[in-house]
Amino acid sequence: MRSPFHSEQEAFRFLLLLILGLLPVVLAAALGPTWLALAVLAVVLVILAARVAQLRMRKLRGLALPVKMAPPHMGSAAERRVLVVANDTLGEEALLREIERLACVPDTHLLLLVPALISPGARLTGAIDGLLDQARVRLKTALDRVGHGLVVAGEISEADPLQAIEDTFAIFAPDEVIVSTRSERAASGLEPRLAGLVRERFAVPVRHLVFEPGSAAREPNRDTEARYRHEFGDAAARKFGLKALAGAGILAAVLMSMVALVQSSEREEARAASQAAAEQIAALPPVAKMVVLKVIPEGKRGPEGEKHDEFTTTEFVVRAGQPQELRIDNTDEVPHSITAPEAGVNIVVMPGTHTYTLLVKQPGRFLWFCTFRCDEWAMQHPGYMSGYITVS
Repeated sequence: MRSPFHSEQEAFRFLLLLILGLLPVVLAAALGPTWLALAVLAVVLVILAARVAQLRMRKLRGLALPVKMAPPHMGSAAERRVLVVANDTLGEEALLREIERLACVPDTHLLLLVPALISPGARLTGAIDGLLDQARVRLKTALDRVGHGLVVAGEISEADPLQAIEDTFAIFAPDEVIVSTRSERAASGLEPRLAGLVRERFAVPVRHLVFEPGSAAREPNRDTEARYRHEFGDAAARKFGLKALAGAGILAAVLMSMVALVQSSEREEARAASQAAAEQIAALPPVAKMVVLKVIPEGKRGPEGEKHDEFTTTEFVVRAGQPQELRIDNTDEVPHSITAPEAGVNIVVMPGTHTYTLLVKQPGRFLWFCTFRCDEWAMQHPGYMSGYITVS
């Protein structure tokens, strides 16, 4: 089988197209949501499938044949090599007699090529053994019938018939090709247009023997060959086109379903995250628009029975990054403070009534205290001249 990369140039072109095709998919996956990457992948696959379908249609219509080849002559000048290509017609009496006749011609060597005609579906499922066995039986039966083991050889091929013929040209180099078909293609038979394709592909004489059940072989004229080429090429192209459309529809449906599932999943995740955030916010302690409090010297009795200086409110609940207004009436004659070094808070509370702003940027629970020397016991005990700032 010939490699699909016929040259370094074609291999480089394939690699470049592969990179160009994958680049937008990778960029979409890195910069956008998952559904966008799937959508871009779908577009790339559709473009690739369209190009493959176009090339396949050209091949089926016989429009993409390579440059005509003339194989070099092998052996002596008198030696003649004949390639016979057949499948279901290999058992026809007229074909076997022609092979026997050619085998009796001095310096003539024959090769019977039997393409197994393996469909893409059979290759995909691995069900090719039966087709190969069928081709082997036909070849063995023909070889046993014609004899002449030294000048008549046989070979079966899993490749496409035209590709199999081209591969055989590389090792056998025939001087003439005989293509045997029926006028209508059977399930295990060669297409009638194959002879015309071989004639256009290779610069050697090509004979086309057409068999009908119960009748002798005939060689179609040029108009009949053109009709075979048109009818069977267009029929194969239409069949492939329908399959390609069906495949494209299935692929589009699968990809659209995947995009819809991904979008639905992302929406569900976003909805769940939003709901969780709302529940977290609802579970947080309430935050007052403004906290009003006083500083009262000797205003609150301690556990030992003596009165100590106090802030009437010592627990502050705020939101991270959101300013909280404090309206403080300092009834003392000296300043006091609300100081929390870990929270970055230091509010100096002057005598009289003033409004201050409490702002903490990071969440947590922070101890605050008064840094102005006043009631030392109260300064060290939360609920008096000390307390906590809870930031959510």
